[in-house]
Amino acid sequence: MSVGGRGGVRERILRRAALIAGVLVLLALLFLLSGHWVLGVIFGIAGAAAIWVFLQARTVR
Repeated sequence: MSVGGRGGVRERILRRAALIAGVLVLLALLFLLSGHWVLGVIFGIAGAAAIWVFLQARTVR
């Protein structure tokens, strides 16, 4: 089944949101494990917010 129109746009937005959330979480883990805990906490908060936004966007129909 081909996804076009609004469905395609929604899928691309969700894919980008998931990618951004994943990158922020990986950066947070990288900084925390390398000893830069201030940057790790900052990116961790941003990653948690990005995951929350992604989960909220998934529920919108």
